[in-house]
Amino acid sequence: MPSQDTAKPLFPLPLTPLETFFVLDEQQSCPIVNFIELQFSTPLQLPILQTALKETALDHPLLSCKLVREGERLFWHFDPDLTPRVLTNDDLPLTTGPAGNPKPQPFDLFQESGCRFWYVPEGAGSRLYVQVHHACSDGVGIRQVILGTFTRYARATGDPDCGKTSRKSSRSAPNPERLRDRYDFTELLSKPPKRQLTTWDRIRNAYYFHFQRPAVLSKPPTAVKEQGGVSNEASLGEPLRHILFSREESATIEKACSDASIRVNDLAIAMLFQTFEQWEQTHGDGKAIRYRVMMPVDLRSRKDLDLPASNRLSFAFLGRRKDQCGDVDALVQEVAEEVLAIKDSRVHMDFLDGLSAAVQHPRLMRWVIGHSRQMTTSVLTYTGDLSRGMRKFFPEVDGQLQIGDATLRNALGSPPAREGTNVSLGICINWGQICVSASWNREAWDAATTDQFLEAYTNNWRHWLQRREGV
Repeated sequence: MPSQDTAKPLFPLPLTPLETFFVLDEQQSCPIVNFIELQFSTPLQLPILQTALKETALDHPLLSCKLVREGERLFWHFDPDLTPRVLTNDDLPLTTGPAGNPKPQPFDLFQESGCRFWYVPEGAGSRLYVQVHHACSDGVGIRQVILGTFTRYARATGDPDCGKTSRKSSRSAPNPERLRDRYDFTELLSKPPKRQLTTWDRIRNAYYFHFQRPAVLSKPPTAVKEQGGVSNEASLGEPLRHILFSREESATIEKACSDASIRVNDLAIAMLFQTFEQWEQTHGDGKAIRYRVMMPVDLRSRKDLDLPASNRLSFAFLGRRKDQCGDVDALVQEVAEEVLAIKDSRVHMDFLDGLSAAVQHPRLMRWVIGHSRQMTTSVLTYTGDLSRGMRKFFPEVDGQLQIGDATLRNALGSPPAREGTNVSLGICINWGQICVSASWNREAWDAATTDQFLEAYTNNWRHWLQRREGV
């Protein structure tokens, strides 16, 4: 049971405006769910894994809550019987629908926990899929759950000192009472931004966001597979698609970014704009004018290390017209400058301010969300070096992590797609290898279409690198 040391019980806990947005924005055809895919070179012991997850979930009570509506307001109600479970396909299929267009299982947050683990045996190894509803947690929060679960698993299967010795990073234990503060950004806002936004800036940004709709990426002709997509028949039926750069390519890309004084995230966004325009030239009707990328912004500080799994983020939006996507070198530099300006001005906080105002008028908020299905062309989240963070907890052996009796070879993930956002991308670097993962709108695209887009996108990275090497 979560801590209730204060005079006022923690639950029922009102949803924050951002959590309310995720609940209202969801449609049955496009669940607002994140997936993290963990690839192991070994099998896992399911009973021990389930015990480790159950113990970890006690530190993260939003994952054992259901929604209750009281009038116009929504609340989290804690229920210990809703502890997340480790499932297999015999319990509940990981995906439904045709193998070429697998659909994620939706959540009914009024009846069940918003977090599931799926165990999938695979030859001599295995995969573990973590599915979480975005109303319950963002990617940073669910990473805490994964680390806590694996630490307990390692202690039970051969590494009793995991997380206790000097070679592993120590963190503050999650404090459930901190959930009261998950939408409090007083500390963040106590210092003025490096660049102040004027009233005119805010009006212009609001007009751009609400009245200059971005293009929705077109669907290619139905015979996608015959057109040379890179589908791997053995992996169809899985909820995410991936392309991995080789370690040699990845090292060269990172060095080229450093030499160009840009970040990998800047390159990833710029190449996405370039791919949008190429995609529409090939598959669209030529009417696409504007493209928009949504970039999550993590709002945590070191003082939030004891915050349980929850959402503490906002979104920034970067847009380009089609005529701005041709000069790639200029595009990369302009994106790098804009990302820096976003951080300096904290313009991403305007999104949360808008939600805080909208939640005071629930009916209007529902209407606006229902009529804003073209919020962004794509989502891109860059998580950096996941393996570096995990190496603080688990020893590395031959480029893989040793977690008790299990060996983890890769960790991948992607944010959800939605109606009007036909593809969303997650980019991480693991053991020196850049990994691009994608989820997609199952009502508009299929897995082969997503593969085709990923191939075009990553080829643009390679073409940029070739131009840099030719300089």
